[in-house]
Amino acid sequence: MPPSVTLERIAFEQFVVDRADERVLGPAGPLKLGNKAFRVLLALVDDAGRLVTKDALLSSVWDGTIVTEASLTSAVRELRRALGDDSRTPRFIESVYGRGYRFIAPLREAPQAAPGFGAGRASSRPTAGAAMPLTEGRPPLVLVSEFRDEAVREHHPYFAAELREEVLSGLARFREILLVADDRPEDQAARAHADEPGYQLTATLLPEGDGIKVIARARRLSDSRILWGETMSLAAIGMAGGVEKIVRRIAGAALPAVDEDLSVGLPHEPDDVYNRYLMAKRRSFAAQTFDEARAAADALEVVIADRPGFALAYPPLARLYNTDFAYTALGSSGAAERARALQLAKDGLAADRGNVHAFTVLGFCHLWHDQRGQARHCFEQALALNPYNPVRLEECATGWMYLGDLARARDLMDQAAALNPIPGDGLREDSGRLRMIEGDYERAHADLEAVLAGTIFADLYLGVCEVNLVIPGGEPRLRRWRDRVERCWHGESSPSNADIMAWIQRHHPLHPDTSAGFFGAIERALEWISATPALQDPVRARPPGHA
Repeated sequence: MPPSVTLERIAFEQFVVDRADERVLGPAGPLKLGNKAFRVLLALVDDAGRLVTKDALLSSVWDGTIVTEASLTSAVRELRRALGDDSRTPRFIESVYGRGYRFIAPLREAPQAAPGFGAGRASSRPTAGAAMPLTEGRPPLVLVSEFRDEAVREHHPYFAAELREEVLSGLARFREILLVADDRPEDQAARAHADEPGYQLTATLLPEGDGIKVIARARRLSDSRILWGETMSLAAIGMAGGVEKIVRRIAGAALPAVDEDLSVGLPHEPDDVYNRYLMAKRRSFAAQTFDEARAAADALEVVIADRPGFALAYPPLARLYNTDFAYTALGSSGAAERARALQLAKDGLAADRGNVHAFTVLGFCHLWHDQRGQARHCFEQALALNPYNPVRLEECATGWMYLGDLARARDLMDQAAALNPIPGDGLREDSGRLRMIEGDYERAHADLEAVLAGTIFADLYLGVCEVNLVIPGGEPRLRRWRDRVERCWHGESSPSNADIMAWIQRHHPLHPDTSAGFFGAIERALEWISATPALQDPVRARPPGHA
């Protein structure tokens, strides 16, 4: 197709650029792109094969607003990330050093879309026994309108626009939302989208001494209910560092609030793919029995069979197969389940190479297959894709913990805690495990004692810490833990200590250089309670190694 031909819908490889709808469709649905990144793509596509200079892009995309080249670089980086393009070996966007960019992929005219989300993407397999027609559905809309800056505009005329672009770039890394950038004031934008299920992210900039404070909120579009709000100051830490901190806080805190709100009001029997996936994922995390976890896995399998390109469904299913069905049937994740999880992780990443969750899940799959080089690459990619998601940072921290880089694991956990200053149970459990590996049982105990809803491993870690620190309660806690393991054991006979240790080691693929102390402490604690009468005074009964 010759350059400079303007079509309403134009395609390259597996992507479709829809001008009228202002979005780019990929194999897994619309890409998460900010307004500026989308306009940069249009400018490059319109002159495909030709150099588009930086000056031309800054003039056309930013409408004459004075910005630095960093804004353009950020938009191009966002584009490449969304398209899965590599600047060193580009398939789509070629850099011309010091001058600009060139779009190099062949273009073709795309057919008009049918009504509805993700139109044109057909199921490869029908739903067996479906009781009602299956629609595509879509993730929640997150609307980012103009940031209010009347109070600071005189002294900082471009700051609100720059901050908004950075926030959009950060939010664009989240595959779980449909990001919409609306350049109108927040009230006008909200009215324009009032009939759509979704959320609005707003920010107001106010003077604070010599600096600026930002009041950010996330609210429902339907009833304006505020789900999250926070005031952040730029006065104390300076503009450069402050912008990065604010972007991380907004992306890291607002979206979890949106995700939590989504669980309220889910239909009992959803008939679209996204809600079916969301409900199955929720059930997979809430499962208390093997039957519940197995049902969640089956529901996710059906979603994938119906929509092989629906990338979000792969990671939670791989997690179930890797973790004894959410630890409801201990020992059930054998070679077949782990192999299935590895294939699912690869298929999920192939469906959407910009999905950071797919990278972390594949990283853990590689760890469980002792493929440490591949695992390291996956965690590196996950960090590059989205450093704003506290849950993914925790997963990467655990990955580096297993790889033996304890310093990097601690640094990532600190970053996750900074994004969400009210730590959840998962972060406390991960931190406690890391401190146990480091041999710091006192600080590990403090972390683990703060876990409110103990998991199978959090309870084990806490009991081992209490036994090592000779804290009353450790022995009965470990006995209760062993009883729980026997009740949930996936086998015909009760497990021995050797069986339990082998199971623990399978679920903790630690580096050989860091595993000896951790596994040794657990093994000694289990052997001690097996050899100690249950009613003995826990203060007088000392585990091996204690005077």
